[in-house]
Amino acid sequence: MVKYSMEQKSERFLINKFCEFKDRETESDFMEYEKKISLKTVRILVLLMGFVFALFIISDYYYYSENSAFIAALILRTIALLISFIVCALVGSFKRYSNALTMVSASQLTVFGFYLLKLYFLPGSTSDLQFMTIVLFILTVFLIPNKWKNCLITGCFILVGYSTFSAIFSYTGELMLLLRSMCYLGICLAACAIFLYGREKSQRRQFVAEKLLEFMSITDRLTGIYNRGRFEHILGTWMKNMRHNPFCLLLFDIDDFKKVNDRFGHAVGDQVLIETTEIISANIRDEDIFARWGGEEFVILFGNTGLERSTELAERLRKAVEANPCAGIEKITISIGIAENQQGETITDFVNRADGKMYDAKKIGKNRVMA
Repeated sequence: MVKYSMEQKSERFLINKFCEFKDRETESDFMEYEKKISLKTVRILVLLMGFVFALFIISDYYYYSENSAFIAALILRTIALLISFIVCALVGSFKRYSNALTMVSASQLTVFGFYLLKLYFLPGSTSDLQFMTIVLFILTVFLIPNKWKNCLITGCFILVGYSTFSAIFSYTGELMLLLRSMCYLGICLAACAIFLYGREKSQRRQFVAEKLLEFMSITDRLTGIYNRGRFEHILGTWMKNMRHNPFCLLLFDIDDFKKVNDRFGHAVGDQVLIETTEIISANIRDEDIFARWGGEEFVILFGNTGLERSTELAERLRKAVEANPCAGIEKITISIGIAENQQGETITDFVNRADGKMYDAKKIGKNRVMA
């Protein structure tokens, strides 16, 4: 059931300062959207990250003259490569894609931690090579598709971690060289963060545009519920996949609606339609499908519900509309026709049976339910 007006939809698509949707449900939907388009890329780049880090064993071979030191470096780099394989295998199995992306960031920090361990226990690389390796780490963090917040936090950890390590072990007595290196790394981090922020916002705006277009294509503009086309699609799916389960179709019409338009004008008539829709929406279940069929006619699908129970629910809806004045008009009533699904019949036959019952209700006095 559609529950949001266009204005409410727009509010759900607001983006916060961390480049995430303020509405958690919308952010979750975007993560699923992002998973479909970026999961393969994430896997490839995570593996590539592991292989690139492992390939630095070639430089280790020339830096470490002792076999034991080279073997230790080889073990560390092999472990890092195994981590990339594990992440590649698991990243698609998470129920929430945001958790998978957090795991990617954690793996990047783990590989960075192994790099610092190598520098501590197996010194030998020059400060220039160390600096270029950290630049590569930062670029890799922002290259692999991830949430902007995750990338920024990971990049800052790498910058602070390497700065602290260098101040204690690598650049002792070379303060200006350390500060210059940190400045360059900070500029690199800031540039990557700004670029990724713009890209993330652009992706989210594209997602919003697609969602709003989809919303408009399936939604009745006046009332904010499903339109006829969307309802017919859902009904066709139900009749195909749920033909062995009972479900009922309700078709109802606002009684004497033409008199409302003639007496009060079309603006008031539109308000009656809107407020009637709100009353019905407040009194049906979340799983029920509610749509505007056309003009002042509406349809509802009650899933896994037989004729007797549907009649009870329909009577409750009829009483709710009768008890709540709409647009200042003292009494608005509806006439409801109900039909239960039958195997082998077409959508047209199914709707016509409910429509026939609705007109029977109108013929014998209106404001009633016929099943």
